[in-house]
Amino acid sequence: MSSTSSAAQALATSIRAAAEKASACVVSAFPEQLSKGVPLVVLEADEAARLLAAASPRIIYLVEIDYDPEFEAAEAEERFADVALNVLPPAVEQALRKAKVHTGEPRTTLCAFMIDGLLHTVSASAEWYGGLEDLIDEAVEAAREDADGRRAVEAAAANKVVAAKAAELAAHPSFNFGRVSFEKRLTLAEAVFGDDCGVDLREVTRCAENLFWLDQSGFTR
Repeated sequence: MSSTSSAAQALATSIRAAAEKASACVVSAFPEQLSKGVPLVVLEADEAARLLAAASPRIIYLVEIDYDPEFEAAEAEERFADVALNVLPPAVEQALRKAKVHTGEPRTTLCAFMIDGLLHTVSASAEWYGGLEDLIDEAVEAAREDADGRRAVEAAAANKVVAAKAAELAAHPSFNFGRVSFEKRLTLAEAVFGDDCGVDLREVTRCAENLFWLDQSGFTR
């Protein structure tokens, strides 16, 4: 374990010292859901210690989270999977490998307590862990932007295919044959293009009906 005290360690030490002076009960837990009726106050570490000394709450919730490389890697993989990236970026893999030297060290401290009907919270993370979080956040955002860009390109290409097929369908001699309906025109689309043509034939048929109506209306540019 590193001999240098981190912000997470320092916060936990100051909270425990303040709790001892106030004869408060320290509970290893943290509120998971906040009631909408309970105002929340987010404190800096020094303000939290000062307030604890002044108000002496009876119960203090304190959680110290140690660094678990396997858990952090799994969390990172899940975040990147959410943005359609199933392999961690090399920079993230390298950062996670380097962070293994901190295995078992306190990486984040969370604290909460009630005073005058207000829920007060304070948190701190080790500097090295904050840097790791920032790197992963930036990489996830970059991956999200890339995924959005790919989807936009794919959508534009699909729209061009739909438009081309719709124009072909609307011009087909059978498109307006007999007592027409959307389902009959969809059947024609399936017969012309096949069920597995790479686009939604219902969308093709809708576009074709609009194009046919526009043409029949006499509209010209």
